[in-house]
Amino acid sequence: MNIMEGFRLIIDMHAHIGDLRSPTNLHRKPVTVESLIARLDEEKIDLAAVLPWPPCPEAVTFPGLFSDYPDIVSQIRTALRHPDRLIPFGNADPRWGGNSANTDFSWLLEKFVEMGCKGMGEVSANIYFDDPRAVNFFKQCGEWGLPVTIESTGPGEGHYGFIDDVGSPHLERLLMKSPDTIIIGHGPGFWADIGDGITVEEKSGYPKGPIRKEGAVPRLLRTYPNLYADISAQSGYNALTRDIEFSIKFLNEFQDRLLFGTDVCFGDKEGRTNHLRFLRELLLRGAINREVFEKITYRNALKVMKRYDI
Repeated sequence: MNIMEGFRLIIDMHAHIGDLRSPTNLHRKPVTVESLIARLDEEKIDLAAVLPWPPCPEAVTFPGLFSDYPDIVSQIRTALRHPDRLIPFGNADPRWGGNSANTDFSWLLEKFVEMGCKGMGEVSANIYFDDPRAVNFFKQCGEWGLPVTIESTGPGEGHYGFIDDVGSPHLERLLMKSPDTIIIGHGPGFWADIGDGITVEEKSGYPKGPIRKEGAVPRLLRTYPNLYADISAQSGYNALTRDIEFSIKFLNEFQDRLLFGTDVCFGDKEGRTNHLRFLRELLLRGAINREVFEKITYRNALKVMKRYDI
């Protein structure tokens, strides 16, 4: 059915299942589908998009290879067993299929669509955003009506996420070259650029302090209608809480382009995120109104997931 007037819900656009631990943090608990749904119940979240791991070698965490859901397809199939709570996404690496800028991903994307996937992500290959292989992949996702959630980092290889420089010039070129693809920004390399004047080291991290001058993120959101932003994880939370007054203006200006998410990677309570509580507090204060809150927490999600209907 379609959304009716007055119908409200909360959609987490960035959730995971599986074992994302590394050998150095085995005291943490993996995310099972049961623990994910229990968390959604506890936090009063109605639906969650499950972004499967690991799409790229940089994302492989060795314990995950022995999980009950060790691969992308098993995670999609698990999400499909809970259609009232979970929304499956597909995932892939632009280097798949021959590591070529001419790879035809149509067979794979068609299979994901047939399975019921509503988007792709988080796509996280450790190459530049505007690498020809990435441009080829993103364009094809757009042709299939699949929004793409990205993971990003700063300069240098050997990290998790697309590579970019301060000011996000490579992301900007990808946005220009794939105008028909909805790209959902996420990760330290994306959110660090909410403010200007960051260092190369801060591009891969969590800059602190007041935002004296806006950075690339607001400019790109104004310039490219195919760019959205996922506020999940420490990267999004840090960007929105380091300067509350700036954040209130940012949330109100870009209310049509922001997506609530959590990005909780473990099944225990350690590491839970505070994004929804933060938005609710701003709503209670009157810093954002009900319309802004609803756009960020579900209406924008329904807008970008063109293949999803409830």
